[in-house]
Amino acid sequence: MILFFISGCKKDGGKLLCTMTYNVPNNKNVSKSTEVKTDAMSNQYSQFGEYITSVTPGRFLGKFLDLRFLNNQFIPGFHLDINLIDNKSDIANPDRLADFSNNSSVSFIPEQVNVRENVELIYLSAICLFFYQEFELPQQYENITMLKYLSFGNGYINNFDGHSVGGVKTGRFVKASHEDFLAPIFDSNWTGFNGSYPVTSHSYVFGNTDSTFILYSANQHIRTIDNPQGQNGYIVRSNKYETVTISAIPDGDSKTIKGTMSFNITDLIQIYAGQDNIAYTNDDIFVYAPNFWERISVKLEYY
Repeated sequence: MILFFISGCKKDGGKLLCTMTYNVPNNKNVSKSTEVKTDAMSNQYSQFGEYITSVTPGRFLGKFLDLRFLNNQFIPGFHLDINLIDNKSDIANPDRLADFSNNSSVSFIPEQVNVRENVELIYLSAICLFFYQEFELPQQYENITMLKYLSFGNGYINNFDGHSVGGVKTGRFVKASHEDFLAPIFDSNWTGFNGSYPVTSHSYVFGNTDSTFILYSANQHIRTIDNPQGQNGYIVRSNKYETVTISAIPDGDSKTIKGTMSFNITDLIQIYAGQDNIAYTNDDIFVYAPNFWERISVKLEYY
């Protein structure tokens, strides 16, 4: 359980306590690779060669640059921005980590906020520095030391103090950041990295939409209904979010928001045969499953 304390500082407001739980639903036998049914073609890509298999990470966590609740910023009235994590926190602060697979606990006090009237929290905005995973490749990769489309050997995989992590392969056990798994999805001209930084998405905005989709914004600092924080680049928009309306909190009283963010990582990483279309060779492609963002959901309760 991750505990956030947000307290009002004016006479006309009480305390708002927030809790957030990160979990992986139905995550059993997570260290084993599993086959996906061959008739599930709607859940597979067609552009990366023959589908080989899928793998479930044994460990999975994220690190947030920014995490906040917002009400509708685009209509007149009281605007509420509940900052759980922001740039004022040290980048190395372990409170930024969300360990979906281990339910680790942190506690901290973000900026004070005063709830002076009823307001619906229609957004959860999450800017993620990285997703990190550890997983076991099929045994056919045991002696393949170089995989063209996974980045290994940069020596800072466990340095979570920085903005990203690299990749390490020991036998068929892999520790990796999310970059390799997202680049083929978001870059329509993707032909391999060739030493360049891959095109990925770091911004996830939940709520105020009736569907999930990918938005591309070329203009930073311009806020819109689908981009309430004015981010640039690829933005995942998700309707996998249950809003709550929080009421005005009288001075001396307290209320609680209980949140749960779930990420279904079962068979998250798909493996394809690549350009040569031969399975278990060094040009195999590793990619997050189609529409992986629909695996992330957020539920809020208020009491």
